[in-house]
Order: sequence, then C-alpha cells, then structure tokens
Amino acid sequence: MKNEDIKDSSGVHSSRAVDSSYDVDSSYAVDSSYDVYSSSVVHSSYDVDSSYDVDSSYDVDSSYDVDSSYDVDSSRAVIFCYDIKCKEFYAFNKQVTNDRYYEIKELWNEIKGDFKLELKDNDWEDEWKKFPKEKWIELSKIPEFDREVVEKIIGFELDLDNDLKISDETLASAIKIVEASGRKVN
Repeated sequence: MKNEDIKDSSGVHSSRAVDSSYDVDSSYAVDSSYDVYSSSVVHSSYDVDSSYDVDSSYDVDSSYDVDSSYDVDSSRAVIFCYDIKCKEFYAFNKQVTNDRYYEIKELWNEIKGDFKLELKDNDWEDEWKKFPKEKWIELSKIPEFDREVVEKIIGFELDLDNDLKISDETLASAIKIVEASGRKVN
C-alpha cells in the first residue's frame, strides 16, 4: 500500500488518512497519534499495535474499541482501564455489562466534548493535564470511577476537591437565617 492522504505527519509508511501523527506504519485513519502499527481508526493515542478503534490510549496491542486506557492487550470494549489483558466490557478495571459499557462511553464522550490529546509532538501526561478540573470532577461521579486506575493511566494525581467558594454576602445571609431560627452562630 502506498501512502495516501497524509497531513502534518512524519515517519509514515504504507498508510492512509494520517493527520498530525508520527511513526505510523501499515495503518489507516490515524489522527494526533504516535507510534502506530497495523491499526485502524486511532485517535490521540501512543504505541498502538494491531488494534482497531482506539482513542486517547497508550500501549494498546491486538485490541478493539479501547478508550482512555493504558497497557491494554487482547481486549475489547474497555474504557479507563489500566494493565489489563483478555478483557471484554470493562470500565475503570471493573467488569460491566454490555449496556453499561456503552452508557459509560456515552457519558465520557459528553464530558470530554471536543477535548483531544495532541500527541504528535507532546507528552502524554502534559496533554492530560490540559483536561479541565471540573471535567475530572464530573467524571468522578460515575459510580464505577476508580481514582487510582485513572491516575495510573494519566500519570499524575487528580485534584478532585470541588473548591466551592462562598461569598461573604452569602455567608452573612446564611448566618442571619440560622440566627432567625433561634440558634447561635459562633
């Protein structure tokens, strides 16, 4: 196969439809990725081999439908998983039903919106740090969420404190309400 439809990429061999990527061989439909071999439909991922439909993932081999994961081998339909092999329908390293997997994937797609890891010339961890804190907090509300698994995937500790700030005016108003009910505020 000859190279076809290659944009802003380098190190591309026997591949088609490659954009903003580096070191791609025998692959198709690769975008913002690095070190992809014999794979199709790969977006914002690094070190993908013989896989299909991989998004925002690192070190994926012989797998299908992998999203936001790290070190996945011979697996299918996994999202936010770390160091797993031969798994199907997993989220945050926990087995889920087929329906629940697709619900979580839909929630993740809504949460992340247009966010995309730009991995051609950028570091994995640095790109994940660009994801907004409020989006991480929203993701953490999914019942299957596992903070330790996610932190292993992205490479840094998450700050999931809500940082709720109350204005002096709101606080004064709340104190008046409490005192009006006959209770004392210190």
